[in-house]
Parts: sequence; structure tokens; C-alpha cells
Amino acid sequence: MKKVFTSVLVVMALTGGILTGCNSSQTAATSESKTETSGAAVTSENAGVDNTGADSAAQKGKTDLADNAFDTSYMPKKDTYKIYCTYKNIHSWYDAIEAGVKAAVRDFEAKGVTIDYEWYAPIEPDAIDQVNSIETAVGQGWDLIAVDVNQPETTIPAINAAVDAGIPVATFASSDLPSSKRAFFVGNNDNYGDGAALAEAVAQKMGGKGQIALLSGTIGAASHEDRLRAFNDVLAKYPDIEVVDEQRDNDYVEKAIQITESWMQAYPDLGGILCNNMSNPVGACQAVVDAGKGGSIIIGGMDHDLRTFNYLKDSSLYVAQVQNCYDMGYKMVYNAVKTVDGEAVETVTNVGSTSVFQDEAAKYIDLLYGK
Repeated sequence: MKKVFTSVLVVMALTGGILTGCNSSQTAATSESKTETSGAAVTSENAGVDNTGADSAAQKGKTDLADNAFDTSYMPKKDTYKIYCTYKNIHSWYDAIEAGVKAAVRDFEAKGVTIDYEWYAPIEPDAIDQVNSIETAVGQGWDLIAVDVNQPETTIPAINAAVDAGIPVATFASSDLPSSKRAFFVGNNDNYGDGAALAEAVAQKMGGKGQIALLSGTIGAASHEDRLRAFNDVLAKYPDIEVVDEQRDNDYVEKAIQITESWMQAYPDLGGILCNNMSNPVGACQAVVDAGKGGSIIIGGMDHDLRTFNYLKDSSLYVAQVQNCYDMGYKMVYNAVKTVDGEAVETVTNVGSTSVFQDEAAKYIDLLYGK
């Protein structure tokens, strides 16, 4: 049976708030998906309740984002599997990954196989919370634990302990840990390359000269640190580009807005901004547009927020590096089932990313959000 779910599902399954607009009063609530609890767990019992329109959007047909050649013919050896998924923090980026998870769950359901899964993260990145969640999952007897790692040095011992306790562990999304006992990784395995692509594109657009500032995400997050390292390595090749500042926005759009506003005051000749997560290009672009400088400050940033694509479309954003989140979730579930069954899987499955410029902004808006 070949996969028939489409990558239109990928970001239509993002929270409905992502579609609400770009003003600052909406931004914090929609992009960060914050609540007043200490964390959030989504189980497969309510996973099918989806008010975003993703299921109807899936009827639009296949797109060129998901790996439609992926082999889904495997027949599981059991009727039920339990997969525990824990990730860095509640954020709409992970909703796109869960869209792939849900699609895989439905594919297995069509084969008569039930996938029970839990989708858990703290509200804010917290490595200790992640360790605690892994330890709790071990005690609950899940078939497999999947982790998007917050801080490797903190999480590796918990992963290894889970494996020693007889529960296989996979890593997914943005952080592989080949030095751990993890069974496999599914995700974007070249965060450094993504950062380098963004930095090179922005540096060239700036003509190889001028002042640039870096929005550097969450401290300790491996994907953010890899992109930041790439930013600095690439910019070091341009002696006439000066990095005037680097600040952490901790994945908050509002904080990225505030930092960018302060930069424009402190550095009136600021020529570029590099952004290493999904939230900060939205904040940077909003601040620049509000200041009447849209397009005059060259901005490059990560991923598939609708606001990001709209800023790309109107040239406020110069380039977006878009990850294939759908396959992160979809292929993770298939590999998890095979691993539990004792079957061999690829140790590393890299789903990749794409540099998207203004001329393709409308295409991606249509592919991911519908007309």
C-alpha cells in the first residue's frame, strides 16, 4: 500500500492560530502555542480530532514535498504498538511533524494495526523535564520512545538508561545522537548546512559587506547551535561584513521583535539579520516592516510559518530554509514499528530541507496552506 496522504497536510495541521495574522498581539499566542500547564500531552485517542482542516486539505492531491516513493508495504507483526514521543517545547513546528505521525497512524489503521502514541513537551525548552519524561515513559512500558533532544549532554544518559531497561529509543526531528544507544534517527541531519545556506545567501545579497546581526534561538538546542556555528563560519569568509551583535530569542516571536527593534536603533546602518529557528524570522520581519524598512535589511531564516512565507512573498524576507517536517513524523513511525518488530532500519534517515526565495513563495503557500 503506497502512501496517499499529502504534504499539504504538513502545515495545514499547524495550529489554527498560525493562520490568524502577523500583528504583535497575536504573535506570542499563535506561534508559541503557550498554555498555563507545565506541559502538554496529545494521545492517539484524541489525535484524530483535528479542527484545522488538514484532512479536507489532504484531498488536494500529492505535492512535491513528501517522499511519495517511500515504501509503506511493510506488514507489522503485532496488532498494537505504543510509541512515546517527547520533544523540546510546545511549538507549531512540531505540529507539522505530528501531521506526518497522524498520517502514518491512519495508514497502519487501514492495515488493521493500532498505533497508540503520546505527544509530549514542556511549554518552554527544559532538558530536565525531558529526562523526567523519558524516565516516566520507561516505567510505563512503552514499546519505543522517540526523542527530539533538548540538550545532548543531559539527555544521553536517560536515553542509554532506557535502552538498558529494554526499551528502544529513536531520535527524530533536529538532533541525532550517534554517540548514544539510540536505535535510529529520522530528521534533518544537516542543521549546519541549513545555517550555511542561509548565511551564504544573505551575505551575497548584501554584496559581501555591511553590518549583520544574529538571532540565535535557544541556548543548548543542538540544531540552533549548529546553525549559529555555520552563520559565524560563513560570515568569517567575508571580511567586509561585520557581525555587530548576537542575541538569544528563546523561540519567542515577541522577543525577536524587541531585539530587532533595539538593533535598528543601535545600528542605523544594519544591513542584514540571520535567524536560526522558526519563530525569529517572523519577529525580525515584523519589526523591520513596522519600522518601514521591509526589504532594505536582508533577512534569512528557518522554515514554514505562513507569516514567514508572506514576508518572503512581499520581499521583507529574502530567503527561508524549509525543512520536510512531514516525513520526520511519517518515517519515524514506520521505522519505530519495524524496530519494535526486530527488523533492521536505516540508522540515519535524512529528510532534508530546501532554500526558498521570493519567486517560489506563492507556490509554497499554496502547497502548504491551500489557496
